[in-house]
Amino acid sequence: MKKIFKFFISVIIIAVLFIIANLIWTNYLKPVEIPELSSISNEYGTTIQSEEITKVYEIYSQKIDSDEFINLEVNSYIDKLIEDFKNSNSKIESIAPKDKAVLKNVIDTYKVNDSIVSLRITTIVKEVYGEYFNTSIKTFNYNLEDKEKISLDKLFKYGYKDKISDIYSEDYLLLHNGIEFYKEKQNNTCTYNLLKEYASSKLLTAQNFSITQEEYDKLFVKVVDKSKKMVAITFDDGPHSTNTQKILEILDKYNARATFFMLGQNVVNNKDIVKDVYNRGNEIGIHTWDHKQLTKLSSEEIATQVEKTSNAIYDITGEKPRIVRPPYGAINDTVKTALNYPLILWNIDSLDWKSRDETKIVPLVMNNVQDGDIILLHDIHATTVPAVEKIVSQLNESGYQMVTVSELLDAKEYDTTKTKVFYSGRQ
Repeated sequence: MKKIFKFFISVIIIAVLFIIANLIWTNYLKPVEIPELSSISNEYGTTIQSEEITKVYEIYSQKIDSDEFINLEVNSYIDKLIEDFKNSNSKIESIAPKDKAVLKNVIDTYKVNDSIVSLRITTIVKEVYGEYFNTSIKTFNYNLEDKEKISLDKLFKYGYKDKISDIYSEDYLLLHNGIEFYKEKQNNTCTYNLLKEYASSKLLTAQNFSITQEEYDKLFVKVVDKSKKMVAITFDDGPHSTNTQKILEILDKYNARATFFMLGQNVVNNKDIVKDVYNRGNEIGIHTWDHKQLTKLSSEEIATQVEKTSNAIYDITGEKPRIVRPPYGAINDTVKTALNYPLILWNIDSLDWKSRDETKIVPLVMNNVQDGDIILLHDIHATTVPAVEKIVSQLNESGYQMVTVSELLDAKEYDTTKTKVFYSGRQ
């Protein structure tokens, strides 16, 4: 009887010890569980692996080793991800292994043709004590011949659409738990805005939605028709907290695009609006940091005004502006030498800053407009908004395409590397 009693006591002790050991393992010793995440395609360059493991977080990172101009932008993006991740966990000294924060990224590279490459960075992040991993996707697309980043709209001109279904296939989305987003959206009406917003990070195809290829082309592939009249509407001094958004809605209503020359100090205070301007397919240009007249500054001060603004815009959109509009249209040899950008002025001044009256703004523009014009407006004035509605409506009725400055100059076949100052597309 004593032996049986001792046996049961031993079993109970072992069970208790097992429970205690399991609790210790589960709560204190069990390592953090990290989903599998691996590259799918490596057609260009090589990737460099690194890891950093502390008591609070684990980082498993890939960076790209390819052309220097690509390395700089892509790896800077990854460095920023890691820096933000570390900062969010900097105040925590220690934590159970299973509750650690985790950041992991992989890079997929695709060579679309001899000159075009696409890089996709997939990142998963779990915060401290978090139960789930959030996934984000960022794409970078480059022209190797010109050594420049190319926008999504321009990519389609290089026949990129033919390869999208391979790059962002259903297999890829299933592997990265992203297909549910597309399934949810299949039966919805897909506007250009929705496509553009998600295309900036994922590149969508017609097959992801219940629309035909022809419908998709009309919504998304907005190619400038060189045989038709076109103008570039531009807005200075913004973005504005409310006016800019109203103007974006007007532009979308008439399938128009514009160029917004932004002040850096307004960019940092209206980040969501800057992102919206970019996502809707408009162009963002530099209008200096705080509207100083560049002809009164030194070369160093000029460069600072422009580059500080450029960096602020890049931090939001992931793309650096390619054009500059000097405040007041003031330029001299010092300005031209200090800035390695096309300098964009105008040949139709709406004088909206002066009259603040749509009954004067609209006829001033419409009575003078011609094919190739660059029109100056300001999105900081509330009185400009109703004027824009009438101008865009009348230009549309008159058969004008409303394009960005860069699209206008490209359509008119100007070489912006040789010509420094532009007043219009018909100079």
